[in-house]
Amino acid sequence: MRPFLPTGINHITLRVNDIAAAEQFYGDVLGFKLDKKMGRSMAVYKAGSDTIVLVEAETAYDRSSKDYRVDHFGFTVTNPDKIDELAAYFREHEVTILSGPANRKTGRFVFISDPDGNMIEFMYDKP
Repeated sequence: MRPFLPTGINHITLRVNDIAAAEQFYGDVLGFKLDKKMGRSMAVYKAGSDTIVLVEAETAYDRSSKDYRVDHFGFTVTNPDKIDELAAYFREHEVTILSGPANRKTGRFVFISDPDGNMIEFMYDKP
C-alpha cells in the first residue's frame, strides 16, 4: 500500500525572471485572481481551485536555453470553440502561440508561452 494517494495538484510553482512582467501576464492577460503577495518576489494566483505560485529567481536564466524547470501545465476549457476564442485573445495581447489551435483525437488545444518562456496549454477534451 502506498503511503498516500494523490487527489490532484495542489499548486505549480514557476521561477520567473521578472516578477512584475509575470504578474501582469498571469493577472492582467490570463485573468487569474491574485490570492496573496509574499514579499516583493512571490505572488500566489488562483485559477478556480488551482494555485500557481510565481517566484522571482535570484539568478535569471536564459529564455533561449530550452532548459525549462517545468515542461508545461494545462488548463481545461468548457468547449472546443473556447480554444479559438483564446487564440484570438492571445494574438490581440501579443502572447506567443507555440502550437495550435489544433484538433487532437479527443478535443482541441492551443499552447502559449508566458514572458519567461514557460509553456501553457489550454485544452478541451471530449467527455
